[in-house]
Amino acid sequence: MRLLVVMALCLTLVSVPRAYAVEVGPASGGGMETESEGKDEERVSDRDLHCEGKPLFLRVLLSAHLPRLAIGCDTAITVSKPGSSTFGKLIPPVTVAVGAARITVSDVSGSFTGAELKLAPQQGGLLRFRNVSYRGTMHLRVSSQGGVLLLNVVELEDYLRGVVPAEVPALWPPEAVKAQAVAARTYAVQRASARKNSPYDVTNDVSDQVYLGVAREHPASDAAIAATAGMVITHNGEPIIAYFHACSGGHTRDGPQPYLVGVESPENSPYDAWKLEYTLGELGGILDKGGFAVGSLRDVQTVPAPEVRDGFRVVFAGSRARVELTPSQTRSLLGVDTLRSPRFRVELVGGEAEGLSELQHWMRTKLVSAEEETEVKVRGCVVTNGRKARRLTGTHYVLVRVQQVEKVRFAGGGYGHGLGMSQYGAKYMAEHGADWREIIHHYYSDVEISDLSEIGRMPGF
Repeated sequence: MRLLVVMALCLTLVSVPRAYAVEVGPASGGGMETESEGKDEERVSDRDLHCEGKPLFLRVLLSAHLPRLAIGCDTAITVSKPGSSTFGKLIPPVTVAVGAARITVSDVSGSFTGAELKLAPQQGGLLRFRNVSYRGTMHLRVSSQGGVLLLNVVELEDYLRGVVPAEVPALWPPEAVKAQAVAARTYAVQRASARKNSPYDVTNDVSDQVYLGVAREHPASDAAIAATAGMVITHNGEPIIAYFHACSGGHTRDGPQPYLVGVESPENSPYDAWKLEYTLGELGGILDKGGFAVGSLRDVQTVPAPEVRDGFRVVFAGSRARVELTPSQTRSLLGVDTLRSPRFRVELVGGEAEGLSELQHWMRTKLVSAEEETEVKVRGCVVTNGRKARRLTGTHYVLVRVQQVEKVRFAGGGYGHGLGMSQYGAKYMAEHGADWREIIHHYYSDVEISDLSEIGRMPGF
């Protein structure tokens, strides 16, 4: 048996195509935007619309899957069918339940049933769900999931009072908070218009914008909302999808809309640089749970992909297959709050190891011979060193030196999807003298700032 010392790294991969789609929402932590729930459902019939002399009301989705829930209030609750006069009164807590495709609301003394019901507090009270108090009214119907579709119907400016301080600290520089108020108002109006055939306008979480009701309201953010009342960002006369995120890692990303053009973003945030590490076994387990059967994970690397928004894909190579994911898809797989942004690189952590491997016909590598040859090549089991050629006979083994991957490290910067306005970037700009209009125009390209009254009646309202 002859022993040849070889410096090589060999890996056999099988390509398996797989579709993996994700959408992004605007919230500070990033996140996926969900499809409208129950596309076969009609809009709530009692819709207070934005028109001349009247405010704009939003339908905020609070819950859709629970078969039974409780609504509290600090006053009595009136019950009606949307669009009709009051036909009852209940003393909280009120129980809401689904049965026979109808909604039943009840207290200790009685109940009311209907296909669609509206709850309103008396004497300026606040309705309460899951210990969170909300302004406005509650609308109830059966969801496409068979649970209670619970909507908080609330005036736009009151809705913003529970959104803006949930998205940025109320005591940040006032101009940054104003910019957030305008972006949040614009996003809500655009979503309501786009979802005119959906049972709701916005959700109350990172799928759209975080909405925490009355408890999060703050005088400072209230002042920012009032100072920008009715102001929205428009492109060609229409409200834009005003995406925003916590921070970009120094540069925002290009988006699918013409006004989402990546720009430099000085931020000075806690998330300017971060690292995330996994063993191959841990990462392989996550891939398996995510539906990617690559076998035993052996290698992770990035490859250029000009057609992808971020310019690269992440390749996960295993013993049975390999899969390629975009940075956004990789975030969805690992968790958007774990892999904080799509701006990252992949590093392999570990050393080198040696071992004997049988020489196969497919090996093509430079090697150092254990005999007299100083440098030879192996091609189809023929050894040459430029002048000599010798066909290998019998079984030969080589000493192979390979990289031993101990951990896979994701190193990056930023938090969120990186589209539109960076919240920490807005803070930095405000601290350095920019007003809210300058912040808006920096992060959204070729846009105007308009008053809702100037736009007129919005589509879908």
